[in-house]
Amino acid sequence: MKSRINNHMKVFIKKFLAFFIKDLKIAVSYKFNIIFQSLFYIFIFSLLFFTYGQQSILGSSNGVSGTGNFTTLFMGFALIDYMFSSISVFSREVRLAQTQGTFETLLLTRTSILTIILASYALTFIRATIRVILYFVICKLLFGMNLDLVDMPIFIGIIFYCSLPFIGIGLFSAAFVIIFKVGNVINLLISLGSILFSGIFFSTDLLPSTLSIIGENVPLNIGLDLTKTIILNGYDSINIYEKLLLIGVQTILLLPTGALFVYYALKIAKKNGSLNYY
Repeated sequence: MKSRINNHMKVFIKKFLAFFIKDLKIAVSYKFNIIFQSLFYIFIFSLLFFTYGQQSILGSSNGVSGTGNFTTLFMGFALIDYMFSSISVFSREVRLAQTQGTFETLLLTRTSILTIILASYALTFIRATIRVILYFVICKLLFGMNLDLVDMPIFIGIIFYCSLPFIGIGLFSAAFVIIFKVGNVINLLISLGSILFSGIFFSTDLLPSTLSIIGENVPLNIGLDLTKTIILNGYDSINIYEKLLLIGVQTILLLPTGALFVYYALKIAKKNGSLNYY
């Protein structure tokens, strides 16, 4: 029994690494895309520097912290990055495989859908984590952000945990792509709605009471509250465990349900003979 489990683990790790290396080679091969993304981030941080940099400098010279709002903005920016990574990667992989005509061949290799899902997220989350660390370094140097390096592991752990419900939503989106052969409509709507109700750019207290209640249960909003409470306020809140539990409940509901929808979508696509088309 033990040797059988070890064999399954070896096969899983071998396939996982094969997917990871494949994705890494594809990502590195698109040199123009890497340059374009680098220029995009340089533009964004240059814009933020000219918008918030002078406020931070003036605030520090007057003995007043001018970086509090910017620290919140940095946290929100990192959460949004992880959200987009979580919600879009698997549906994108499915769409790409269908476009190339390799999706059915991949499934015929007896590779479990769980292995495909986990492997597709590996490189994406590594890249997202590297980007967050780069955000931190740039914001610390340019704006004197009120966040220490020792807080980064906790911060990354929180935003990864708060991104888990979005993986479930991403699975729903992938099932939608498999059956209906359309683009990321669900991803777009969920992403825009989450950003709107996140409380990153404006307080959800400004919204009507019904919408404010919705905003309080959005993973982005919960993640922002958790990071501010745990990192900036030093765990000084009794609501931490409630928010962690809420994210856990959302994850338990969305991840298995999303996986079941993917299995159901594959069954329908195989029956219709449309598995390999987009």
